[in-house]
Amino acid sequence: LLIFISALFYFSSKWTMSYFGNIHFDQIMYTLSQPIEGGSSVQITDYIKGPLLNASFITIWLVVIMGLIIFSENRSKQRNIFLEFKIPIISIFTILGIIITSFLSINMLGYKDVKAYFFDKTKIYEKYYVSPEDTLIQFNGEKRNLIYIFLESMESSYSSKEYGGAESNNLIPNLTNLALKEGVSFSNSSNLGGMISIPGANQTVSSMFAQTSGLPLRTSGSLDVNDYGGEGSEFMPGAYTLGQILEKEGYNQMLYIGSPASFGGRDKYFMQHGDYEIRDYYWIQGQGLIPNGYSVWWGVEDEKLFPFAKQSILELANKNEPFNFTLLTTDTHFEDGYASESTPNLFNDQYSNVIHYSDEQVYNFISWIKEQSFYDNTTIILVGDHPTMDKDFFENIDPNYQRTVYNVILNSPTKVENSINNRIFNATDMFPTTLAALGAKIDGNRLGLGTNLYSSRKTLMEELGKNNYIDEIAKKSDFYNKKIIKGTDYQVEFNNGK
Repeated sequence: LLIFISALFYFSSKWTMSYFGNIHFDQIMYTLSQPIEGGSSVQITDYIKGPLLNASFITIWLVVIMGLIIFSENRSKQRNIFLEFKIPIISIFTILGIIITSFLSINMLGYKDVKAYFFDKTKIYEKYYVSPEDTLIQFNGEKRNLIYIFLESMESSYSSKEYGGAESNNLIPNLTNLALKEGVSFSNSSNLGGMISIPGANQTVSSMFAQTSGLPLRTSGSLDVNDYGGEGSEFMPGAYTLGQILEKEGYNQMLYIGSPASFGGRDKYFMQHGDYEIRDYYWIQGQGLIPNGYSVWWGVEDEKLFPFAKQSILELANKNEPFNFTLLTTDTHFEDGYASESTPNLFNDQYSNVIHYSDEQVYNFISWIKEQSFYDNTTIILVGDHPTMDKDFFENIDPNYQRTVYNVILNSPTKVENSINNRIFNATDMFPTTLAALGAKIDGNRLGLGTNLYSSRKTLMEELGKNNYIDEIAKKSDFYNKKIIKGTDYQVEFNNGK
């Protein structure tokens, strides 16, 4: 059993880092805390055929060899002497093997990440966390509708080098034009850029959480699913989010995705923090929009998702109340994305073709929204969730190039106080920035750990320095575990104890 566990740990670590590429240990721990329902069957199959099969083979092979050694002596006296000396030696080698494979596994996962997650503590929340629930947020005049589109794995890096990207060909010409010529796009450079990926916001679920709560998504160190919206529990009860603020302001809210919303606890988070109506793969199937049993990629491809979403937006708009429609694309997920029969083959590389086709589909969807009667009072936010996890897509990139996550805000009445360029920011800053884009005034211009980018106030990442901020956010936090995950009063509990 020990041999199997250590072998599985080793092969799982190796598979994870080679399969996903830019993954952090906190992300692995959160994924392990969640049920696999709604996950990719391809990834599950690859894991079974890879780490699980390899660990089983190694275990069987070693156990058979040890069994042959131990039971090969027939004469009892010789056998007793053999067992007396050989079994302890075998046990020692087994323990050494377990220690070595564990060390190699931790090294692959990143010693610094593992150490920070389990042993290092931060006080960043005690020093800088701003409670959104206790902050004055004022909506003046008619409330604007919000259409918030999470673009799967969408990087500004996909643009061409002349615009600040990393590619020879501009894979996202429409999104580039929206960012540079039409909307407000905050950038880490003087050209097209974006936000920096951080621990706790470096995969889809965690980035969706961070962008709507001003907090990275962390685990308490336990793998108990009940900590994250399991039966009879709440998903991050101490977080006060965009959805809750808009719900209080009378918004009708909907999450629309083509995959099962249960994956990673997304349904629980959005329902418990803003009473979103969830329309996902199962809802789409239940409405008869796709044949029973139909499933491609993660459920429903974007080519179908965008047309389906139009009807839901019109339903919200016809209620004559402010609405928040949140959508997530999926086609540009790794590995290589999903290419339909309609995906043009322009670059002789599937992922490049998928990214380019996604750019076209998103632009057509935005163009449709602009034609609707509700558009004048609607702000659109397009933002990537995280950098791509396609491990070999950027293997030839300049190592000094800073890959960033795409963003643009369209049709906002708010003016930028300082500059949209040369800003160092991350997913948590989108929370107050979104409210500001709707015309809301935020006392102090900071919520959670996020800063309103429209304001002249420095982001926390700018204030502390990018690397220092990332180091701190990767550490464990008593405040986060007690206040955010458990929803208990951290200050009262700990101050009374001291």
